[in-house]
Amino acid sequence: MKIPGVVLTLLIAWSITLHAQLKDAPNIIFFLVDDLGYSDVGYMGQKANLNTPNIDQLAASGMVFTNAYAASPVCSPTRASILTGKYPATLQLTCHIPGIGIEPYATIRNKGQKLMEAEFIDHLPLKEVTFAEVLKEEGYVTAFIGKWHLAGEGSQNTQDGIVNARFHPDQQGFDVNIGGCAYGQPVSYFSPYENGTLTDGPDGEYLTDRLGEEACRFIEENNDHSFLLYLSFYTVHSPYQAPGKVVNKYNGNIYFAMLEKLDENVGKVLSTVRTLELEKSTLVVFYSDNGGVGSNPPLRSGKGSLYEGGIRVPLLFSMPGLVPDNKICDVPVTSTDLFPTLLDAAGISSNQCKQVEGESLWPLITRRGNIQERALYWHFPHHRDIEKSMSAAIRDGDWKLIREFEGEELSLYNLEDDIGETRNLAGKYPKKVNLLFAKLGKWLRQTNARMPQPNTITLAIQE
Repeated sequence: MKIPGVVLTLLIAWSITLHAQLKDAPNIIFFLVDDLGYSDVGYMGQKANLNTPNIDQLAASGMVFTNAYAASPVCSPTRASILTGKYPATLQLTCHIPGIGIEPYATIRNKGQKLMEAEFIDHLPLKEVTFAEVLKEEGYVTAFIGKWHLAGEGSQNTQDGIVNARFHPDQQGFDVNIGGCAYGQPVSYFSPYENGTLTDGPDGEYLTDRLGEEACRFIEENNDHSFLLYLSFYTVHSPYQAPGKVVNKYNGNIYFAMLEKLDENVGKVLSTVRTLELEKSTLVVFYSDNGGVGSNPPLRSGKGSLYEGGIRVPLLFSMPGLVPDNKICDVPVTSTDLFPTLLDAAGISSNQCKQVEGESLWPLITRRGNIQERALYWHFPHHRDIEKSMSAAIRDGDWKLIREFEGEELSLYNLEDDIGETRNLAGKYPKKVNLLFAKLGKWLRQTNARMPQPNTITLAIQE
């Protein structure tokens, strides 16, 4: 069939316009690190002998958020929140997706407890729209490299991490998926990896190096087109493994060695960007999915807790010429903000932004405006062997309230005066407690948050 001349002219004009838009739209590199604590980067100045020069330089070249939070104190909920712009409570994905399956997990976790953990789903539903899907629709080439952990039961029940490929990254807006499956952690950081979405390398190849190399290759192959690279490192999650030579540099400190290899591969990707002269057309984001497992000075506690150490994380943005360098922002922000921020940075006005629960940070990042003051929320109705799990929390301004579900204890902190959460002010400021408790309760109802229930087995034994 011959296309009419007018229609053909319009199609050509549309194609040229779209190509121009794609050429002008910024590339986006999103680094996500697993279990990276607030003070696990050199630029925070909290840990001696920490070696992260590339990440530190990235921080110096852009804007660092000092009050940045993960949407959850564990990984899968935060990862879902980043992609969708929705709170874990809204998604009903409030717990890490257990490798052994939800029922065996619940049996173990609920044993002897007064409350049973709230129910949660074990994958990111396909009905949820990710920012990758929106960018892909706008013509971006999209790649996911690394840890996904949003696709079913996980490692213990499979030989290669694949439970249901229908929930893999390539079904959620990514053209390329390398390493993304149900795994919450690698079988090993050294090849063979036993990962159905990542071919094995030479024996002894280090996983963090491999992911960095795959990221560089993707950039080199797509540098003439606007791209999204979501590089989701498995590190620094267990198992704690690193090349022996690097471990020796730190007198046996494997964790610091893993951090050095992380930094080395962040640097490798950034070097590729510079070599291809893409710096001024590439937005770089660096973020963590939850607090660190170990110490997180000056914060209290760590992963699994709603104390600051479990949820406050590194976050920075860099794009020379657009994002001012050497800037610090102390506005509280969270995972839900990343979806609208990335679309805003790409110049995309999408109806999907109406469904997100976060705010675009782009006015803050480019120093062109502010965002409206709002409260941030957490809902973690799950047991952990750590203080302030099985809880919900709200931060409103400098004030933070944690509500424990077992015992209904309320803890109030002023984070401006007491970042380490050492002084519970609930008894001193009952009106502030009541106000925050009411706001938190209203949010839990609005999100239809699933709540923990009495453990009838434990109660029967006690009776």
